[in-house]
Amino acid sequence: MTLLLETELVEPSGHKLVTKSNMLIEANYKLGVIEQKIILCLASNIHPSDSDFKTYTLPIKEFTKLLGLKGSPKYSDLRQTTKELMQKVFEVRIDKKVIQVAWLSYVAYNETEGTIDIRFDPFLRPYLLELKREFTSYKLENVVKLKSSYAIRIYELLKQYEKIQERTFSLGELRKMLGAEDIYPAYGNFKQRVLIPAQRELKKQTDISFMIEEIKSGRRVTKVKFIIQAVKNKPKQLSLFEDNLEEFRKHNSHSVSIKKMGLMMGVRITDEVIDSWEKFGFENIVQVMEQIQHRTDIENPIGYITKVLGTVSISQKQAASSLEEDPVLPFLMSYFRKSKEVMPDWFINDKAIEEIQAEFDVDSGEAKEMFDGVKEELYEMLGVAAQQKEDTSLDHQHKVEEMKKMLDQLRQRN
Repeated sequence: MTLLLETELVEPSGHKLVTKSNMLIEANYKLGVIEQKIILCLASNIHPSDSDFKTYTLPIKEFTKLLGLKGSPKYSDLRQTTKELMQKVFEVRIDKKVIQVAWLSYVAYNETEGTIDIRFDPFLRPYLLELKREFTSYKLENVVKLKSSYAIRIYELLKQYEKIQERTFSLGELRKMLGAEDIYPAYGNFKQRVLIPAQRELKKQTDISFMIEEIKSGRRVTKVKFIIQAVKNKPKQLSLFEDNLEEFRKHNSHSVSIKKMGLMMGVRITDEVIDSWEKFGFENIVQVMEQIQHRTDIENPIGYITKVLGTVSISQKQAASSLEEDPVLPFLMSYFRKSKEVMPDWFINDKAIEEIQAEFDVDSGEAKEMFDGVKEELYEMLGVAAQQKEDTSLDHQHKVEEMKKMLDQLRQRN
């Protein structure tokens, strides 16, 4: 059977405009960051004169680069993502109807041509085509480099109100719009894991930024007001080539490290094996290899590592998605795990704030706030108990000497 669909070959570009009705922006849905970028990339190819959806044909290699997927194009990974996306629905309320709608109606992979055909679900026509009023437009480049799905949603919700310069949500309403109803129930954690990372990303990568005002009922935060500002003198964004060059360098650096660790274990690890492990994350690969590097009872180290990585990937799936939203905890874990010694809490506290300042380019107050948001989890993961005692002069001198020793250890392992 031949499908007679109007098709258009397009080149993915961050300079194209995304235009969506405000009703669609405020619909309730939760998509992963790659899933959101697929929708936005597709929407950026709609022409103002289009009266119906076309089937857009995109070169897979360029498409995966624009989406920020690492390494060479992996059709199987992209196919799994679009398959899951086709099964997801969002809800829109029209009068007294709540309508559930799929995003895509058609996806085809042209393996011999290296292209992908995608088409929106027909129900989306009034929300993406021939929009005359109550719509929002922005350049795709403003969201394509964002790493958090929450940051993308917050950008769209605030971009609507850019001219008004402020927007207020009840906490429940905001959680619902972000698809974050069941995570971080304490407002402090929600702020540190969702709002603060999005604030940093928008300021660095997009054309707007925001400040947060908390509105309380008694002692409890019940509403959040966003003060919206245009970003002036926005730094020139890296080209897609420069971005992918940096990813290429990082990938090569990781490959060298993994190969060296393999040789220390007496096995030669090929590029093909490393590529197959890449989806599990570099940190997980290193962690598993460190755990077994001195074991002599494993006949097939590569097979064993592959099996363990699969188990780690499943058990850490939810944790990994939350770490993606806030880079502070993995950054600190990566830094402090270099030391084999158990470090005291006062050393971790002082050094963490100092390193956060340098890594994320924030002042000491912001760094302390960011550290406080992950301190409890960090201490637990490092096996450190917080000490509560006065700092005498002898204690202080002991701390200075111990700090020098700890810093020397970290530098030697860096």
